[in-house]
Amino acid sequence: MIRIVLDLISCLSLLGSAVRVIPLPGIPVAIHPLDGGIAAVCADPSVVCIADTGHTVDVLPCKVSEPRDICLWNGELAVSDFAGESIVMRDRVIPLRGRPDGICEVLWDTSSAPALAVALFDPGMVALVEEDGTVSTLVKLPGAKSVFSCDMDGDGDMDLFASGCRSGVIAIENRASLPVVHRVGTIGAGVKRCFAVDMDGDSLMDVAGIACAEGGAGWWGNPGGTYDRWEFHPIDESLSGPKDIWCRGDSIVIASLFSDVFVSFLPGAPLPAGFICCCISDEGDLVLGHRLGFLVQSAPVTPAPPSPEQP
Repeated sequence: MIRIVLDLISCLSLLGSAVRVIPLPGIPVAIHPLDGGIAAVCADPSVVCIADTGHTVDVLPCKVSEPRDICLWNGELAVSDFAGESIVMRDRVIPLRGRPDGICEVLWDTSSAPALAVALFDPGMVALVEEDGTVSTLVKLPGAKSVFSCDMDGDGDMDLFASGCRSGVIAIENRASLPVVHRVGTIGAGVKRCFAVDMDGDSLMDVAGIACAEGGAGWWGNPGGTYDRWEFHPIDESLSGPKDIWCRGDSIVIASLFSDVFVSFLPGAPLPAGFICCCISDEGDLVLGHRLGFLVQSAPVTPAPPSPEQP
């Protein structure tokens, strides 16, 4: 398997187009692709904003004390507030009994609206938040850090992958809205972020992950059947301090804490159709590339003071 590491300059060479620089009002800690732009939740200061490729940045009136993740839930942006122990949305705040990290939308019960799956680091579980704010425990997961929804087994309903810094990766199979847990594996002491992707083209969703500390990144092949033997494939065991991971098509993208932004494409095909890559470095640089062939880099700048009209 070929691994290609591209820095910002070589990305430009590959794409053959200009860089658009979008100043954000803080350092982006999590992003979510949108049609025509991105939603970003930033720290220093903690704000939620939407940026489009026309250099327009709209700051949403959401108060977040320690943001960890952002996603679309029933058409609205939701942010996990770790210190605030809540899910923050534009018009409401949903309190939780614990500190949330990763979040994602999941249609767990087909008879109801999509729920929000939440990785609660403390007390260590994956929970479901319903549209009315009801919170229920799905499974226990020590040190829960991330969740990702997909149809793992091809039966038409949505399952979940989840990971934790004290427990590694698990697959949560949806059987008539009842969770069945399958142990996948771990990297080092645990896995901080996981993402579903069909790496081997067998129509079963595999799962990629990055280590909480040492151990780098890798992916596990979905065995199907009883889901008891997930084969691990290392991506980069020497990778230090990976921060986030995204997968599209049959490629994996890793965002690192290195000072230089880089993108890893596996198995080596440059920008397959429909590919979207999102990277965040320790300096707050954010890179978004897609199949139309342009790159967006956003670097944090000192925010201007709010105008008197802003709340």
